[in-house]
Amino acid sequence: MILSRKNQPRRGATLVEFAFVAVLFVMVMFGILEFCLIVYTYNIVENAAREGARYGVVNVTDSTMVNDTKNHTKSYMANLDTKMKNYACNVYRSDSKGANLGAATDAQFGQYICVDVAVDYTPITPGLGYLKSFTLRSKCIMASEAN
Repeated sequence: MILSRKNQPRRGATLVEFAFVAVLFVMVMFGILEFCLIVYTYNIVENAAREGARYGVVNVTDSTMVNDTKNHTKSYMANLDTKMKNYACNVYRSDSKGANLGAATDAQFGQYICVDVAVDYTPITPGLGYLKSFTLRSKCIMASEAN
Protein backbone atom coordinates (compact mmCIF):
# COMPACT_ATOMS: atom_id res chain seq x y z
CA MET A 1 0.00 0.00 0.00
CA ILE A 2 1.41 3.35 -0.98
CA LEU A 3 0.97 6.25 1.42
CA SER A 4 0.35 9.65 0.01
CA ARG A 5 2.89 12.35 0.80
CA LYS A 6 0.29 14.32 2.81
CA ASN A 7 -0.10 11.61 5.40
CA GLN A 8 3.58 10.92 6.07
CA PRO A 9 4.67 11.81 9.61
CA ARG A 10 7.00 14.79 10.13
CA ARG A 11 8.29 13.96 13.58
CA GLY A 12 11.45 16.13 13.60
CA ALA A 13 10.10 19.21 11.83
CA THR A 14 8.35 20.64 14.88
CA LEU A 15 11.42 20.23 17.07
CA VAL A 16 13.68 21.97 14.54
CA GLU A 17 11.23 24.86 14.11
CA PHE A 18 10.91 25.24 17.88
CA ALA A 19 14.70 25.33 18.25
CA PHE A 20 15.01 28.20 15.75
CA VAL A 21 12.18 30.20 17.30
CA ALA A 22 13.39 29.59 20.88
CA VAL A 23 16.92 30.78 20.08
CA LEU A 24 15.61 33.96 18.46
CA PHE A 25 13.19 34.58 21.33
CA VAL A 26 15.88 34.16 23.99
CA MET A 27 18.27 36.48 22.12
CA VAL A 28 15.60 39.17 21.83
CA MET A 29 14.71 38.85 25.52
CA PHE A 30 18.35 39.14 26.63
CA GLY A 31 18.80 42.11 24.28
CA ILE A 32 15.82 43.86 25.86
CA LEU A 33 17.14 43.06 29.35
CA GLU A 34 20.59 44.42 28.49
CA PHE A 35 19.12 47.60 27.01
CA CYS A 36 17.02 48.14 30.15
CA LEU A 37 20.10 47.72 32.36
CA ILE A 38 22.02 50.25 30.27
CA VAL A 39 19.20 52.79 30.58
CA TYR A 40 18.93 52.12 34.33
CA THR A 41 22.68 52.61 34.83
CA TYR A 42 22.68 55.82 32.81
CA ASN A 43 19.75 57.17 34.81
CA ILE A 44 21.59 56.44 38.08
CA VAL A 45 24.75 58.19 36.81
CA GLU A 46 22.76 61.19 35.56
CA ASN A 47 20.80 61.52 38.81
CA ALA A 48 23.98 61.25 40.92
CA ALA A 49 25.67 64.01 38.88
CA ARG A 50 22.63 66.28 39.23
CA GLU A 51 22.29 65.74 42.98
CA GLY A 52 26.04 66.24 43.45
CA ALA A 53 25.90 69.53 41.55
CA ARG A 54 22.92 70.70 43.61
CA TYR A 55 24.86 69.92 46.78
CA GLY A 56 28.02 71.59 45.49
CA VAL A 57 26.53 74.92 44.43
CA VAL A 58 25.11 75.66 47.88
CA ASN A 59 28.25 74.58 49.76
CA VAL A 60 30.97 76.30 47.73
CA THR A 61 32.31 78.22 50.71
CA ASP A 62 33.09 75.05 52.71
CA SER A 63 36.76 74.11 52.69
CA THR A 64 35.85 70.41 52.28
CA MET A 65 33.26 71.08 49.56
CA VAL A 66 34.92 68.94 46.87
CA ASN A 67 35.21 65.81 49.05
CA ASP A 68 31.77 66.37 50.56
CA THR A 69 30.26 66.74 47.09
CA LYS A 70 31.98 63.56 45.90
CA ASN A 71 30.65 61.67 48.92
CA HIS A 72 27.16 63.09 48.41
CA THR A 73 27.28 62.08 44.74
CA LYS A 74 28.46 58.59 45.65
CA SER A 75 25.49 58.17 47.99
CA TYR A 76 23.20 58.45 44.93
CA MET A 77 25.04 55.79 42.92
CA ALA A 78 23.01 52.85 44.34
CA ASN A 79 26.27 50.88 44.83
CA LEU A 80 27.02 51.00 41.09
CA ASP A 81 30.28 52.72 42.00
CA THR A 82 31.46 49.39 43.46
CA LYS A 83 29.76 47.09 40.93
CA MET A 84 30.96 48.88 37.80
CA LYS A 85 34.57 49.42 36.80
CA ASN A 86 36.41 52.74 36.79
CA TYR A 87 33.95 54.88 38.75
CA ALA A 88 35.07 58.49 38.71
CA CYS A 89 33.58 61.68 40.10
CA ASN A 90 35.17 65.07 39.43
CA VAL A 91 34.05 68.40 40.85
CA TYR A 92 35.41 71.62 39.35
CA ARG A 93 34.65 75.19 38.35
CA SER A 94 33.64 75.29 34.71
CA ASP A 95 32.31 77.39 31.90
CA SER A 96 28.82 76.91 30.46
CA LYS A 97 30.07 74.08 28.23
CA GLY A 98 31.66 72.05 31.05
CA ALA A 99 35.35 72.82 30.45
CA ASN A 100 37.50 72.58 33.58
CA LEU A 101 38.53 76.08 34.76
CA GLY A 102 40.02 75.17 38.13
CA ALA A 103 39.07 74.44 41.71
CA ALA A 104 35.37 74.44 42.53
CA THR A 105 36.00 76.22 45.82
CA ASP A 106 37.17 79.30 43.84
CA ALA A 107 33.77 79.78 42.22
CA GLN A 108 32.11 83.12 42.88
CA PHE A 109 28.37 83.79 42.85
CA GLY A 110 26.96 82.94 39.42
CA GLN A 111 30.01 81.02 38.19
CA TYR A 112 29.47 77.42 37.14
CA ILE A 113 30.32 74.29 39.07
CA CYS A 114 30.42 70.98 37.22
CA VAL A 115 30.06 67.49 38.63
CA ASP A 116 31.26 64.88 36.15
CA VAL A 117 30.38 61.24 36.93
CA ALA A 118 31.53 58.28 34.82
CA VAL A 119 31.47 54.47 35.05
CA ASP A 120 32.49 51.72 32.64
CA TYR A 121 29.47 49.57 31.84
CA THR A 122 30.21 45.89 31.19
CA PRO A 123 27.35 43.90 29.63
CA ILE A 124 25.96 40.99 31.64
CA THR A 125 25.11 38.94 28.56
CA PRO A 126 28.37 37.83 26.96
CA GLY A 127 26.49 36.00 24.21
CA LEU A 128 25.65 39.32 22.61
CA GLY A 129 29.13 39.63 21.16
CA TYR A 130 28.63 43.03 19.59
CA LEU A 131 28.42 44.70 23.03
CA LYS A 132 31.75 45.57 24.59
CA SER A 133 32.52 47.54 27.73
CA PHE A 134 31.84 51.26 27.29
CA THR A 135 31.74 54.40 29.43
CA LEU A 136 28.52 55.98 30.67
CA ARG A 137 29.14 59.59 31.64
CA SER A 138 27.06 62.51 32.80
CA LYS A 139 28.05 66.10 33.53
CA CYS A 140 25.83 68.47 35.42
CA ILE A 141 26.61 72.19 35.45
CA MET A 142 24.93 74.61 37.86
CA ALA A 143 25.57 78.20 38.85
CA SER A 144 27.16 78.78 42.25
CA GLU A 145 24.95 80.27 44.93
CA ALA A 146 27.83 81.28 47.21
CA ASN A 147 28.71 84.88 48.06
